[in-house]
Amino acid sequence: MSLLLATQWVLLLGAALCLLPLPNTYRASLGIAAQALAVVLVWMAVAPVLAGGAPLVGDLPWAHPVGTLRIRLDGLGAFFLAWSVPMTLLGSVYAAGYLRPHFATRRHVGVHYALLNLTALSFVLVYSADHALVFLLGWEIAALAAWLLVIWDYTNQKVRFAGFNYLVSTHVGLIFLVAGFMILYTHAGSWDLGSFGLWLRTHPGAERNLVFLLLLTSFALKSAFFPFHSWLPRAHAAAPAHVSALMSGVIHKAGLYALVRLLLMMGRPDEWMGWFLLGFGALSAAMGALYTVSQRDLKRLLGYSSTENVGIAAMGLGVGSLGLAWQQPVLVALGFASGLMHVLNHAFFKCQLFYAAGAVYQAAHGVDMEKLGGLARLMPWTALSFLVGGIAISALPPFNGFTSEFPLYSGLFTDQPVPVWAKVALAAAGAVLAFVGALSALSITRAFGVVFLGSPRDASATHATEVGWCMRAPLLLHGLGVVVLGLVPALGLALVQATTALALAEVPAATGHELAAVGGTLGRIGALSGLLVGAAAALWGLRRMLARAPGASHVTWGCGYTAVGPRMQYTGSSFSWDFAQRFRRLMVLLHRHKAPQAYFPTDAYVVTDCVDAVERRLYAVIGHGDSSAADLSRQLREDDPRPAFAAGLIALVVIAGLIVISGGALR
Repeated sequence: MSLLLATQWVLLLGAALCLLPLPNTYRASLGIAAQALAVVLVWMAVAPVLAGGAPLVGDLPWAHPVGTLRIRLDGLGAFFLAWSVPMTLLGSVYAAGYLRPHFATRRHVGVHYALLNLTALSFVLVYSADHALVFLLGWEIAALAAWLLVIWDYTNQKVRFAGFNYLVSTHVGLIFLVAGFMILYTHAGSWDLGSFGLWLRTHPGAERNLVFLLLLTSFALKSAFFPFHSWLPRAHAAAPAHVSALMSGVIHKAGLYALVRLLLMMGRPDEWMGWFLLGFGALSAAMGALYTVSQRDLKRLLGYSSTENVGIAAMGLGVGSLGLAWQQPVLVALGFASGLMHVLNHAFFKCQLFYAAGAVYQAAHGVDMEKLGGLARLMPWTALSFLVGGIAISALPPFNGFTSEFPLYSGLFTDQPVPVWAKVALAAAGAVLAFVGALSALSITRAFGVVFLGSPRDASATHATEVGWCMRAPLLLHGLGVVVLGLVPALGLALVQATTALALAEVPAATGHELAAVGGTLGRIGALSGLLVGAAAALWGLRRMLARAPGASHVTWGCGYTAVGPRMQYTGSSFSWDFAQRFRRLMVLLHRHKAPQAYFPTDAYVVTDCVDAVERRLYAVIGHGDSSAADLSRQLREDDPRPAFAAGLIALVVIAGLIVISGGALR
């Protein structure tokens, strides 16, 4: 336990040192050094727990009514901590290159690094808390730090609005979280999460269902499930690339952690909860994937894919919850293992993709896909990294996205003794997952082809160069993790073994070998994939060695032109236009154009963009409510007190009626 306390003090001290009156280079170096030391301490603390050791437990006496602050790090918290803090460190290293132009200015970069240290501190608090108030403290630190990190470019009005949108959304989620905790504290009489779990296990019924829905809503807002996702694309488009990567790959995972913690505290959830999670996750995955297909902003595309992937992880947790309800250990193992492995895999390839998008932004000064093109020749490392991450996010072998979805497919197309109608419903969810995978492959093919292949569509993309090693190193390290977890799937299964064991402890028939079959299959697929990758690399190297010097060449007669121009290639909108039209009832496509005038037009254009239907409808409702309130205020006269007296009388009658119904006045 002392290692975790030392980690917290190191991160706090690092945040304080970042605020000293020093040059920005020293501030950044101190922040990175503090996080590097924190990574070492965290790994020393979590390694024994992940290896199957006893949880780390500690108490800190506090005054009434808080009581003793209890810290407990079990397999679930150790799993999340093992990669969350190191990925924050890589994001801080990336920031040193991304924010390099600001180092020589009067801008206080140390504040940014202090917030990154506080973000890492919030992970330690949330993932090791066994006390509701400690959990809420870490939850709120993460929310406020992420908000301040998003509005780095606060002079931009769009950035400020995106940050405000995120701040409001995350605190609406906090309201639901506090409401759920208050109900649990009322019944449990303690702030300890263990006491909450004891009450949840022993009191099934309407109140437990209410707590489940309240907490699920909070966690869905945190992790940007559909339809609670509207803040996500705006925040990712406005934030610096490393902040977008950390928010999508690391910070938002706290919502999924809390969801798994809730399921483990409940012990044996009701069957409807498992179906609800499975359906909710499938809806989020399908809608998130649909919106990725027509986005023209590369970072918004990646933001919507986060909604897709948290939905996939929730589908795994839904299968695991159904296994707990049916007492089927194989389904429990497959569901929880696939959900947690996808959380880890998504963190690797999503950070990689956002770092590649940040490199594109730095080199081409924008991420509008309609203005990019041909960057593979100018930025080969970035192009290769984006391609590897794109294959992984499409769940194609040999990379890690496949290794987490394969157990999920195994659970959805199960041969376990469950009702026939349940097998049909699970198979339907499997069909949705296959559809989501196809959409993901389409959107990534579109993004890679438009951004990195072809020729530049705008002059800003013609002078792009590869980014420096501060930005390239985190990009390549995440890519290495994607490859290793894909070729050696046993590593990912080993990391989630301790958490899966916590879930299997609720099933008396569990043997601990439920993942042996799927692990063996994944091992064989990984070995075959490794051989194929090695053979392809050998053939490529042999071709390079035997390649002759290119001979002289010249263009031939080209029927009036000698080269393909930028206007003669697909744009992102034209690439996905046919598909988007088939789903135009679900996606709102805005089409603006100006027809050409005269013989030599100069200002004709066609602009197609896909906007968020949920956000559009939300603003429409708010606007309608605002106009209705304005109309009502105009109808009420200031010199007429009768409406105010009538409203007060109605309120008193309603309150008295509620008191009588509750029985308080009749006792």
